[in-house]
Amino acid sequence: MHPDTALHSSDGPTSAAAKMQMLHQAQAQDESAVASAAAAATAAAAAAATAAAAAALTDDEPLTEPVAIKQAAPRKAQSLDLDSISMFPSLGSSSTRPAATTSTWGAGPSSRVKSAAGSKLGAVGDQRRSPAAALAAASATRVSSSGNVQERMQIPAVQTPAFGKATVGDIVKNVMTSSGARIESTTSQATGLTTFLISGKPEAVAKARLHLRSSFAKKETVKYPVPSSARAHLLGVKGRTLNSIQSKTGVTITVPPRDPQETTFEPANTNEDDLDVEEAMVLIDIEGDAESIKAAKEEVDNIVSKACRITYRYTTIPPTYYPFLSGSVVQSIQQETNTRINIPSHVSAHDDDEDEDAKDVAIVIQGDRKAIRKSLKLLDDKHQEIVLNTRTMTINIPKRQHRFLIGTKGVHIKEIHDTTGCTIEIPPVDSSSDSIIVRGPESKLIPALTLIMEKANSSQVETVDVAAAHKPVAGRSKTEHARRVTKYLSGRNKLRKIEQELEDVQIVVPRSEGQTSVTIEIVAKTRVQVEAARKRVLETVAALTPALFDVIQVEPLLHRHIVGRKGQNINRLRETYGVEVIVPDAHSDSHEIVLVYESANSSDLADSAKIRAALESVKQQVDKLASDYADFATKTLTVPARLHRNIIGPKGSTLIAIMGLEPTTSVRLGLPRDGTADAVKASGVPTLTEDSIVIKGPKEEVERVAKEILTLVEETQSQQVTNAYSASFDIPATASPHVIGKGGANINKLTEQFQVKFDLNDRAASDEKTKKKSSNETMEVTIQGVKKNVEAAKETILKMVEQIADATVAKLNIPVEHHSALIGAKGHYVRRLEEKYGVRIQFPKAGELEDEDKSKLNVVMVSGGKKGVQGAKEELLELLDYEKENNNTLEMVVEPKVLPHIVGRSGAKINEIQEASQTRIDIRRSSETDEKKEVRLVISGSKAGLKQALKAIQDIVEAQKSQVEEVVHIDNKYHKVLIGQGGSTLREIIAKAGGPSEMSAQASLVKFQNNNNAVLLRGDKTVVDKIKSEMLTMVAEQENWTTLTISIPAAQHRQVIGSQFSNVKEIENNHNVRIQFPNNKNKKEGAADTSAEAIAANDKVTIKGLRENCEKAKIDLEAKIRSSASRSFSIPKRYRQAVFGDGVWKIRNEFHVSVVLPRGEGGRGGGKRIDVDDENVTHGITDGLSWELHDLSGTNEEEEDAQYTVQLQGTEAACAAVEQHLTGLLNKARASTHVLKIRVPTTYHGLIIGSGGNNIKNIEAESGTSTKIARGEELISITGPKEGVEKAKQAIIRVVSTSDKRA
Repeated sequence: MHPDTALHSSDGPTSAAAKMQMLHQAQAQDESAVASAAAAATAAAAAAATAAAAAALTDDEPLTEPVAIKQAAPRKAQSLDLDSISMFPSLGSSSTRPAATTSTWGAGPSSRVKSAAGSKLGAVGDQRRSPAAALAAASATRVSSSGNVQERMQIPAVQTPAFGKATVGDIVKNVMTSSGARIESTTSQATGLTTFLISGKPEAVAKARLHLRSSFAKKETVKYPVPSSARAHLLGVKGRTLNSIQSKTGVTITVPPRDPQETTFEPANTNEDDLDVEEAMVLIDIEGDAESIKAAKEEVDNIVSKACRITYRYTTIPPTYYPFLSGSVVQSIQQETNTRINIPSHVSAHDDDEDEDAKDVAIVIQGDRKAIRKSLKLLDDKHQEIVLNTRTMTINIPKRQHRFLIGTKGVHIKEIHDTTGCTIEIPPVDSSSDSIIVRGPESKLIPALTLIMEKANSSQVETVDVAAAHKPVAGRSKTEHARRVTKYLSGRNKLRKIEQELEDVQIVVPRSEGQTSVTIEIVAKTRVQVEAARKRVLETVAALTPALFDVIQVEPLLHRHIVGRKGQNINRLRETYGVEVIVPDAHSDSHEIVLVYESANSSDLADSAKIRAALESVKQQVDKLASDYADFATKTLTVPARLHRNIIGPKGSTLIAIMGLEPTTSVRLGLPRDGTADAVKASGVPTLTEDSIVIKGPKEEVERVAKEILTLVEETQSQQVTNAYSASFDIPATASPHVIGKGGANINKLTEQFQVKFDLNDRAASDEKTKKKSSNETMEVTIQGVKKNVEAAKETILKMVEQIADATVAKLNIPVEHHSALIGAKGHYVRRLEEKYGVRIQFPKAGELEDEDKSKLNVVMVSGGKKGVQGAKEELLELLDYEKENNNTLEMVVEPKVLPHIVGRSGAKINEIQEASQTRIDIRRSSETDEKKEVRLVISGSKAGLKQALKAIQDIVEAQKSQVEEVVHIDNKYHKVLIGQGGSTLREIIAKAGGPSEMSAQASLVKFQNNNNAVLLRGDKTVVDKIKSEMLTMVAEQENWTTLTISIPAAQHRQVIGSQFSNVKEIENNHNVRIQFPNNKNKKEGAADTSAEAIAANDKVTIKGLRENCEKAKIDLEAKIRSSASRSFSIPKRYRQAVFGDGVWKIRNEFHVSVVLPRGEGGRGGGKRIDVDDENVTHGITDGLSWELHDLSGTNEEEEDAQYTVQLQGTEAACAAVEQHLTGLLNKARASTHVLKIRVPTTYHGLIIGSGGNNIKNIEAESGTSTKIARGEELISITGPKEGVEKAKQAIIRVVSTSDKRA
């Protein structure tokens, strides 16, 4: 062993060369801390020479003493040459292995040389390091690719145990055993430093380092002050937080017990006086080494900083300066003071907040007292700087344009400030002032003014004075009526339709009750849009006359009873009497309910007696609904306004505790919200003051609430601090985790709900850790705050404990194969059971169980109240029995080629089997090669269902086994004959052979090849043989067929052929022939060939078949010719559109008669145009729908004499029936003297038509008209007599109006 080095290792043998290299690498750094520059260079050379000699040894050679090297005395004036090879010789290379370039310690040779050189100036200082500093010295952590880390740790000689160096190895061995890390240690006799090399997993290395430090480092005890209010947070629940700090840092912390007289609670919101009060401190003892104590202090400070944060509300700075403080200014203050500052976004008093009291303009600061005081000073300094550097300018802008300066949620105010650095101050909405104050740097005021004017003039504004739209009525105020009109328009969105029809138009209905005038503002981009919208609004307002309105006064607390569940009461009144009931908003104090009579019929709106009767009836109904709650009472208390805040409590918590979570009363403190004389008068109570408290509701509940409020007031007046009340009680320790909740969720919720503070003290926390807790162990709960809130919180916790005491757990043995069925898709079934019985059901997860716990896979846990657990248990077992009966499984193997037939097209066949058998079929393919792979079908369901599904699949498999494939060679010229027209012949062949009727199956059964004579037959052998035989028979007959040609005039072809070839098919089927008519469809006008040859060709009809069959078919065709007839039918030309407007195809299909129209004239058009604006057209608008009425009764002699003649071709009886039909249409057309064109938005067309066309059919039947609705267009045309047309129009308008009311 080297004389200057002691080696301690407990991890097996290490090679001599590796040991030597490792020791000298550490020694090179250690000795640099105590030697001079020259001595360091000489020591490094000696170490290098020794390492070179060691490198030449093999791993099997023993470690020998190094050769002594004579040192030369350093020269006095010669500086150290770090690059000298003689002073710093390089290590020799080995032939057996390369020299290591990276040391085991984590630093390369170059870094060691630099460290030695750099220690010239710092060696003496480093030598004087304290033991604690030496203990903390460690190299950078190395992380290997496997995730292991390696760290180096040093301790000075003074820290080594005094009972001998041999003990170091024992300590290291014990630490390795307890931590799982690998440790090697060396001690330098020159410096006295002991170096530890620790490697392993990160957590093992950290644990080993902590144990080494606690074993070697010198212990000391320090007292550290912490705020008394942080004691509970430092301890944690059952001391868990304190134990965590001690285990993490290796120290022992002693926290003194709390003085019973000591107050440990802070108010949630701190005022200016509380901010200057210094909190009482307690001293805790921290025992450990210096580094551990330092780490423990950091952990304690982190907890204290979170626990002792208070909230301070600062209202000294005017809100007008908030925009200048926001952003970077407040961020820099937060960073400097370690606080959290929230500055409200200051929009203006002109914004749309309905509740002015809801606006909170205070700056909220969170942090400790010292940091908050510093933040306040910085905020005040910045505020004074802004005041000195800003100027103001006042401009007048019309009040109606103020909203454009604000924008939606103040976006324009923010844009002006971001662009110019200036802010604007806008007067409140109820102020008559037009003045705008611009504040900012003097150089930015002009650009800000320019941008303000641009925003103000960005839109056109017009107003409608609602009060001026109607004449004054005796006994009624025009302003009051105007306000009721606006309530009706806004409550029923009557102006929304105008906004939707006119683009880029915004109509604003006033909300403020305090204004003397009632005006509706109309905003748009252009003047044209504003004028159009204003006209529409005036029409809407003018129609709402005072005669249609009435009011009734009802206590606001009863409004919800008037409305009814989901509005059923007011809906019933609307449907019965046609009266809309407008109830004030739920947050309003108004007693006034507005009644508005509505009707789509203009005659009803003119009947004042009917309107008054409907309004009076509704008033009686509303009075009756209000009188049903006769137990209603009102009580007024007088309590000084300064105590109202104590009654309300933080965030309304105290008042909620008094009224209950589901209150049946209302409590109003101070004056009504709007503060108007009308509101005070309407409240139905004596004159109110700011000290008044009005309680309304059921009589008994009002008395109870009033009594509790007075009791609270007495307690408040007798106590100096209202939140000093506290209550302590015990709960079972076993219930504490449920009361606290996961991560403190339950206790935090109670704190927020009741605005109280909790202190939980485990009575057994002072017992020894090894002592087993008894089942009777309790936990003390202390609640502090307002007395009413404390008692409510206590009651809530005791109810929770009671529920926990009732809790039980049931274990059910349910086979794991049934778990998925009981859980349901995405847990649907198990969630339903949990919600139904209020329990928790836990199914085991295989991945979370160890191998020895696999037996627990069948155990299902049900926990909750005893009654709920029993109910859930019984239902689960019932479901299990059902699953055992119906959730059977059967597997069968099929060949892959059969699978497509089992599945069917798009899964149709397998779905059919599943639905018929009420089973589930899963397909599982084999992973083997194509030659060996198979398909397994897993069928799940009841036993009967399995049997049915199995039989259906086996039938398919058996059917596929009899499938054959055969090719028949038939000359290509006969393919067309075998297929027939539209495939009719082929279908007949397949049907005769017993083949499938589905076209898709027929297509796969017979396939004709296009390029050769082959016909592929694939299917059941019996069917294929029959098809083949039938085809060959038909081909043989075709070879003996002949062709017979007869002449039938082309004009009679249609009658002979019949509807959809019915006559021809009948003859072909009867005589087994094929009949071909020439393709002489209608040609373009002027292009017909009138030559004799062409006419003769168009008359030729060919018959193909056996000779005798062709002759019989010819006789039948000639009989059809003889039975046909042709007639002429004439009507006045002006009625051709009415008679033939729908085309002649209906006549052809219904009567089997062809209608030949005059050449060059179609069936459409003709008649008098009704789209020309002449003296016979009347225009009008009804309920917003425009219409035109055309009078068609006026005719002239020329129109009456002009005739329109058509030719009817068919049988005598059919032609006579058509003449009778056309005569009826002509008579109806003569009676239709008027046409009404009305434009209705397409969104209403569906309602007008009705389900299956029922509505439009009823309208036509009742009015005696015919109606046409253009697809995708607004135009609806109604034709008929004038009275019928008017009746149909009113019916359509009624449908549209009814739809608007429902919307």
